[in-house]
Amino acid sequence: MVEIMAGRTAPASVGLSLQTLDGRVKTLLGIIAIVVVVILRHWYLVAGPLLVVMALLLRSGISFPKLLLRLVTPFSIAWLVLLSLLFTYGHTEIGSLTLFHWVLPMYQEGLSWGALIMLRLLAAVSIITLLSFTTPMPEILATLRLVRIPNLMIDLSEMIYRYITLMDSSLHTMRRAQLSRGGGSLPWYEQTRDLGVIAGVMMLKSLDRSTNIYKAMLSRGFEENSASPPYFEHAVPGRHLAAGVLGLLAILALLALDLVLR
Repeated sequence: MVEIMAGRTAPASVGLSLQTLDGRVKTLLGIIAIVVVVILRHWYLVAGPLLVVMALLLRSGISFPKLLLRLVTPFSIAWLVLLSLLFTYGHTEIGSLTLFHWVLPMYQEGLSWGALIMLRLLAAVSIITLLSFTTPMPEILATLRLVRIPNLMIDLSEMIYRYITLMDSSLHTMRRAQLSRGGGSLPWYEQTRDLGVIAGVMMLKSLDRSTNIYKAMLSRGFEENSASPPYFEHAVPGRHLAAGVLGLLAILALLALDLVLR
């Protein structure tokens, strides 16, 4: 599939920083870091990268309220995992919670394991957020092509990235039209029903648009196995490559420390 997003990457002529670091280096380091943090066995080793990544996000220009907003959804999921393990996993009881006539025991093993999973999830999401905040999406997708990620997955990601903003704009337009007709004064259950109608209409419009886009792609010679032109026109600069090697060594050192500790 021919690249949807235009633009090419040239060698950096400015100082080396997180924003100017080559996208291939950042993407590969991000993937490796995510794999490592989700297999670490000690909570404090996971908390370290989490704090470092959050500090880098704040240093990169993202505001603290916006950062917290981005972490609300993963934290909610992680909190549910923690609670489910706290009451169901383990044998060392550390307390209990009484709900009406039910007594729910809490286990130390569930607390430890749930806290570790929660930190892993937050660390992985933070790394993804940092990568997306400092690296253009075309560079990320082009790097994934270089490491032989299936083209179908990357093509779908490109289409989603391209049209998600259009869908969001259409949803807001339909919602404003609903409110302008007095939809905001309806009871909550009728507003819920109206939101369901909006979602259904959006699904149908998205299906129609995707069909038309696919037909347009076929009319322009698209084939599922067609090779994409190279996105990167230059090799990774030496300084960027050295920074990537240092980052890789730091990640591997963290993994080695986790294996050594008991």
